[in-house]
Amino acid sequence: METTGNLEGFWKDAKGNLVAPENVRESDKLADSIVRELHYKAQKINAELIEFRQAALDDIRTHLALVVEKYGVKLRGKKGNRVLYSFDGSIKITINIQDRIKFGEELVAAEELINECMAEWTHDANPNLRTIVEKAFQADADGKISVYRVLDLLRLEIDDERWRKAMTAIKDSIRVIDSKEYVRVYERDGDGEYKALPLNIAAA
Repeated sequence: METTGNLEGFWKDAKGNLVAPENVRESDKLADSIVRELHYKAQKINAELIEFRQAALDDIRTHLALVVEKYGVKLRGKKGNRVLYSFDGSIKITINIQDRIKFGEELVAAEELINECMAEWTHDANPNLRTIVEKAFQADADGKISVYRVLDLLRLEIDDERWRKAMTAIKDSIRVIDSKEYVRVYERDGDGEYKALPLNIAAA
């Protein structure tokens, strides 16, 4: 396991400075030991989760390929939103594909059109609508706009030609960067409801 000190026994601090061991507090040495031990264990768990995910995807793809093969069909590409059940129905495993998207320059046109609508509707506009619109185009600290907030605007039914053009611009601005497959395992509880089996520390 990785150690903090170099060959001469000095400890390297967060700034890269070498500190003599007698100048390092015992509490810091203990914390360092605990953190490194937990990090080592977490790395092993992470590796096992990655291995499990790939094995699950491979097993399910193989099963689906065998099922459709007898009908003379071949699976092409990634297939998402698949569900497999245990024979007694107590367990289900799903594969879901989630696209990661960003917005192109058409979003600028959408924002301008929506701003025109908001300016005209200033006195009559629902305050909740204004809040939704304003939040949709607010960038975070990294300059990124929330995908979910912008897409939420598409759910609003507003009878205005400029609004409809803005919604079209939003749709045209969507760019799919990549897709990621997720494997989720569910267990049926005493009430017959499927509960996800936590496979990450935060949800456990």
